[in-house]
Amino acid sequence: MCDCLCFNGAPVDEDPRIHFNLRQWETSMLNSCCNQPFGCCLSMLCPCCMVIHIRRRALQYDMSRYSCCQGLICASCFECCPTENCPCFCLVLEALLFESCALSATRIYVQEERQIVTDPCDNRIIRFNNLMQLLSCICNILAIFFDELRLIAQIIDLIADIVYCLTQACMQAQTYHELVLHPTPGDYDGVTTTTVVTQPYGNPKSQYPPSY
Repeated sequence: MCDCLCFNGAPVDEDPRIHFNLRQWETSMLNSCCNQPFGCCLSMLCPCCMVIHIRRRALQYDMSRYSCCQGLICASCFECCPTENCPCFCLVLEALLFESCALSATRIYVQEERQIVTDPCDNRIIRFNNLMQLLSCICNILAIFFDELRLIAQIIDLIADIVYCLTQACMQAQTYHELVLHPTPGDYDGVTTTTVVTQPYGNPKSQYPPSY
């Protein structure tokens, strides 16, 4: 189904997670709404609250490990944040002010910690969302100069908002599902993240587990 989006699912060359192949996500973003409906619905109804909850679970409720976006997104911009003094308050601010960055950072943190392979379909969904946000921004700028484009800009705005809502819900549900099934990196049938199995990208050893 993701192939219908016509986006390249391969990672960018600079992606540090390109060689992760120790394990797969327990569910892809495409199937997360079926495999984790509870997390998906909560993410759509109250995304900021889920950002906070999932980050705390990812850190195993040890807020001494917290930093803004876990240092994974614009790390130099947040070096001055006193996160060590009030990590819970900083996490709330991060979720409210930088929701998309916060939820992406949690997913990347979990993926890197557990060396989870990147799914090509996930990449296509994320890139489609990014395209819609960019298209919405361009149309709104053009609408400033061309009145006849205002209606089109409003329609694309609405579509972009819907796409973002669904994408972030699927992304959070995927991460939440992983943490529910495996609360810590050591909960994978005795397989730890100390050894990475190298394998060509996009050719995982096994398919995703069936729907739960």
